[in-house]
Amino acid sequence: MSLIDQVKQVCDRLAPHGWRNLFLQHGLDIAATDLKAELTKELPGINRNLKGFEDFAFEGIRGIEAGNPARSLLYHAIASPNVTEVGGKELEVFPTLAEIESIENYVFGVEPPSLADLINRAQGDLMAIVVFASEYRPAPETVHRKHADMCFSRTGVARVGTAEAVYDAKNRGFIPFVEGNDYAFGVLPARYSAYIAVQLNGNEDVFGPMNFNFRRKRPELFGRGQEIDQNRQFWVPLHKIFEGDECIRGLDLHVNLEANHLNEKLRRVHLELRKKGHDTGWSEPDINNPPFVFTERIAEWSSDPDYGTGLLMPVVHANLVEAATYQNRPLTFTVPPSPANGFAPSLLIESNGPSRPAPEYVHVRHLVRPDGTIVDLNDQANVAEEVRRGGYQAQHYLDFTADGWIDAIVPELANAFPRQIPAYSMVTAPDFYPNCDQRELLEWWLQRVPSALRSSIWGQVPPLTLSDERLAPNLQLEGANFRAEDDTVTTIVSLPSRGFVRQMPLEVAQTTRHAYLPDAAAGVFAPGWDTSVDTTDNTNHLAAYGLGSPFPEDAKLCAALSAFWPAVAPDTGRSFSATFATVSPMTDAEIIDLPWDGVAGPKVVVRNNQELVEYTRFQHVDYVDSSLNQKFSLALTGQVDVNEYTSRVLAMARAYQAIGISSNREALAVLSFRAVDPNEGELQEAQAQTGVRLQGNLYRFEFYRRGRELQHDSDITKVYYEMLDRIVLFVGAPPRIIARVNNGAWQTVRTN
Repeated sequence: MSLIDQVKQVCDRLAPHGWRNLFLQHGLDIAATDLKAELTKELPGINRNLKGFEDFAFEGIRGIEAGNPARSLLYHAIASPNVTEVGGKELEVFPTLAEIESIENYVFGVEPPSLADLINRAQGDLMAIVVFASEYRPAPETVHRKHADMCFSRTGVARVGTAEAVYDAKNRGFIPFVEGNDYAFGVLPARYSAYIAVQLNGNEDVFGPMNFNFRRKRPELFGRGQEIDQNRQFWVPLHKIFEGDECIRGLDLHVNLEANHLNEKLRRVHLELRKKGHDTGWSEPDINNPPFVFTERIAEWSSDPDYGTGLLMPVVHANLVEAATYQNRPLTFTVPPSPANGFAPSLLIESNGPSRPAPEYVHVRHLVRPDGTIVDLNDQANVAEEVRRGGYQAQHYLDFTADGWIDAIVPELANAFPRQIPAYSMVTAPDFYPNCDQRELLEWWLQRVPSALRSSIWGQVPPLTLSDERLAPNLQLEGANFRAEDDTVTTIVSLPSRGFVRQMPLEVAQTTRHAYLPDAAAGVFAPGWDTSVDTTDNTNHLAAYGLGSPFPEDAKLCAALSAFWPAVAPDTGRSFSATFATVSPMTDAEIIDLPWDGVAGPKVVVRNNQELVEYTRFQHVDYVDSSLNQKFSLALTGQVDVNEYTSRVLAMARAYQAIGISSNREALAVLSFRAVDPNEGELQEAQAQTGVRLQGNLYRFEFYRRGRELQHDSDITKVYYEMLDRIVLFVGAPPRIIARVNNGAWQTVRTN
């Protein structure tokens, strides 16, 4: 079927459901007999006041503009998640991904260039076939932030899950929520396409990259160590490659994308422990076999025709982790003795500097006896000491995260473009805040947080996105042919643009779907959530194998150490017996009523007429158990958007400032945190006594000063703490906070 016939098929399906009426308001009739002429004619009456069209490029004057999706009205309307209504009523149906792909291919195929045209367009710069992950985004989320546009990265980020993918047609994307099951995670895919691309030095006015040189622009925050983007090389897409004879004039193309992924965490565990002199019971050649290293059951190309081509879908598994087996028996290993560490009872594999040649933390709490029975060390009073002594057989666990590469095979272009650049593919952990991206957090921290509070939130560690890193992809992936100098693989670029481009309004809704480009992923921290770093031949590079084995072993520490781990992730600093400073407080509902991790947070109990705080002991919190028992949930955290998330971060920083412990934030423990209704009696009493009326998002904090630790009367996994001074704060918009110590009078405190 020709491209125009595919486009007609899409238009014919959508037209009777409000879409024809929508396009007629712009002077475009998608039911026209000569659809190609209709789509390529000039449209003098495009109405950018209609909802969803405010950020359509001002330079766009046609339904289809050859080679330019952002200036194609039809494509914008079909692909933008903000085009959802006609005449004030929601549209009845929305396009499938396959239909969006058909329109996208037509944009590049309506006037197909010849090979000579493309070579001329490169103006002598190096060219190649390059695989990109791509998204069409509203203006605030694009590289240049001037209008809605395509965004491209040579890194894609898919996320594992326990249920089939959920496509939200209205949002033109996927969401992790599974209706009727608060404890399920829909897998989240990434879409890849092949392009003829050109290698260029960074150029902010032409293609980017996103956040061009922003570290150099703020040396007081980031220092001056990073090379400027003008001196770095980026692969920039010129023309999409797709099947058929309408892509490049005179050629009939066949396109095949190949996905290759590798999980070698267990192999790396044993290699590194043997280097340190520990006999784990396993060595080569066994550790070169599955499940020590495996390539299957990670991710596959979707075969759903509604999803189109190039959609990489993580394989669904019943649990986020599973017990490993080898030769039809449980896979166990000898746990070596280890020095005490503050994060026991994980097995810590130490490394020199930031490089992680193996998982930093390994789960070792399930002891396996010779007869195969499992002893859960979490049932021991001092599980950390049991792990420290080692000398027992522990069950290994797998997760299904990985990294790898995506190749494009186009035989008809093999001679014209002998160099082929694969995409770097990450299949990583679930995102518990799918409506709050790392890029949004970075922009807020960089541009809007008062300088007096900025350093008190995450110290000297900025909340970088993965797209802001300048690191090579995993150089240890045999067959990927990644190069050490390729340190721009995670950056985000646009199609090249020349000349003046008018600024369109940015007051448009941002996306609430899974974003699979690396600005939605966390940068490189230790421990890590999305990826880690290793070093090969003096080159630092990304590597999935440096994350926890399995990944929930890292997740516990990431969540607890949020004060110096600046990623959009759950913050359990106040949840357990070993309390840490809190940065983005989770509400009582999120850690007590329906805890995101299945472990209930602190609660006040009465024993012998004394109020005590009951905690789960930090050493007994086991996120692998939470995974195996399907206790993780994003039912509540998934409702938090970036405005709520950053409001909490700012409120927490101001609360610490108000009680005078900005530098020693563990001096007082956060007992309770929740949003407050303006009509709540306690708040009204506080406002009446002080004569101050708080505005904005309103929160109630309760702190207390810890007394003695007391043994729990019935549960070795829990502990009590005496409560000494108690402080209640109401926090709204700056600058005032209302506070009360114990049962004293309400007072106001001024903060930044």
